[in-house]
This record gives sequence, structure tokens and C-alpha cells, in this order.
Amino acid sequence: MCKEDATPAGVMISHVHPKGELMLSYRYMNMAGRGLQDNGTSISNDQVYNQYLMSSDRMHMDMHMLMAMYGLTRKITLMAMFDYNSSSMNMKSPSGSSHMMMMDGVMMMMPGGDMPDMKSSGFGDVKITGLYSLLDNVNHHVLVSAGISVPTGSIQTKGNASSMYPGSRMPYMMQHGSGTWDVLPGLTYTFQKNKIIASSQVYSTIRTGYNVVGYKLGNAISFNDWFAYHWLKWLSTSLRGEVNVTGPIKGSDPSLYIYNDPSANYMNYGGTSAWAHAGVNTYFKTGFINNKIGIEFGLPVYQNSNGIQPALYYSTTFNYSIVF
Repeated sequence: MCKEDATPAGVMISHVHPKGELMLSYRYMNMAGRGLQDNGTSISNDQVYNQYLMSSDRMHMDMHMLMAMYGLTRKITLMAMFDYNSSSMNMKSPSGSSHMMMMDGVMMMMPGGDMPDMKSSGFGDVKITGLYSLLDNVNHHVLVSAGISVPTGSIQTKGNASSMYPGSRMPYMMQHGSGTWDVLPGLTYTFQKNKIIASSQVYSTIRTGYNVVGYKLGNAISFNDWFAYHWLKWLSTSLRGEVNVTGPIKGSDPSLYIYNDPSANYMNYGGTSAWAHAGVNTYFKTGFINNKIGIEFGLPVYQNSNGIQPALYYSTTFNYSIVF
């Protein structure tokens, strides 16, 4: 499959595997934010200080993912995904202000301006999905997917002694899981003729209840449309459009003071974003193993956030897959 699969690096689901075929892949994804938005309007740190003690105008997230796919039958493939996440946000307070903060176990008075970055890392939720080939002929392919997200990622991550949240739970975006069993339905259509491949996909995440802390993340739905072309036997390129719609958080973490910074306020989550991605895949064979290396770069073309959130800046994805 790897020598034929032109799926962009940022797309997880696109095809089933023949019975007995195993695919293993490593995927690295990062996303950066620069600046701030309030319901789709750019704002400054000074405007944030009118409501919050601190602000953040730089954000960075990294994800390392391992994925396995196995062809159970000619029409059914099983997939499992495991990931490790790291997030960081710079923190700023108004010039001329001062704050009491715990630094390496010692309470200190910190002047306004740049504050220690807020950082968090840990394993995320495990996702297990079944893929069923509903239609598979020469040119047209329809794939139905259904999965669950197992709440293995922590929602109790606390800040260290040198952070803004020493010994207490960090904000929602710095946690690594949802804390709930989530349902993952999806539908994918792919057209392929000679060297041309085009696909359209809808994929969603449905939260099933509130977690033990007292909140649930918003339901999410993503739309992907991509086009790829096989220039050579070992090379393909792709263009992809992506739209993500995420609902607001319901409930809240009672331990968070919502006016500390925007990320501590449950009302500053969810919204709509649109991305444009460009990617390239290369293919080669080592012995009996097919190898695929893909990279994709994305830029946001639209963002309308709920409340105050970091402004999206760019994303990159690297993928290495092998098929036995």
C-alpha cells in the first residue's frame, strides 16, 4: 500500500489494508500560535490585561504519535493510535505590576513583564478505530470508520515549583486527555484514476459525558478535502483544505481562577478554523518492506475563536510508514 498511497502526512484515515497486512507509522506534528484573537478579532496583551492578570501571545504544541493498522479481512482494518504531547505558552503580565510566585519552592515577588513559560507534557488518550470498506472499485472508494477514544491521558497535570500553577492543576489546554470515553465516527470518499487521487472526508469527536474534574471538552468535527498527483513512481505531492469546528467546554474546573489568564477560563475554548496545506510523499522499498516518508506544511486561512485564544500561525507534520 505504501508505494501507492498518496495520502497527505496530516490525514490519519484514507484506506483499508489487505487481509494480514500490517502498517506501522511514526508521526510528528507541531503547531504554533502567535498573537491573540478575541472572537475572530486581533487584540493586544494590553487589552487582555483589562480582564486578566496575565496574558500569552506565543504558543507551541508538539505531538509524537505511533500508529498501527492491520488488515483483519479484505474489507475491515483495525487501527490503534498512541501519542505523547508537549505544550508551552509564554506568559506576560503588565509592566509596572508585581506578582507573588513560587520559584523552586521559595515564594518570590516577580516584577511585571515576561514571566516563566507555562509547560506541560505527557501521554494522550489512546484511540482504537475500525475501518470498513463500503465501496471499492477501480476509481471510487468509500470508507466508513468508527472508533473510541480511551481516557488514558491525564486531566490532573499540575504545575511544577517554578510555574504559574505550583502544585495545582494547570488550565484545560495544558492537560493531555479529555477524561471521557469519546466516540469517533467518520466517512471518507476517495477517487483515483491513473496518477490523480482526490478525497473528501468528514470526521468527528463526540464527548459522552463529564469527566471527574467536572467538565467536558466540546464536540468536534473536521472536514478534509485533498488532491494528490503521482509525478513519479517514488514521488507524489498534495494540496489539502481543512476546516475544524469545535464546540465550547461545558462545565469547568473549580480549582482554576478564571481571571488568572485566558487559558484558565473555560469560555475561551472552541471555535472554527480553516487551514491550507501542501505536502510531498516519497516511496522506496527495503527488502520486502515498503517505506513511505511524507511531510506537510499548513497555514491558517481563517480563525474565529470563542473568546480570547492564541492566533494560529503554522503547522507541520512529518510521517514515516512501513508496510509488511
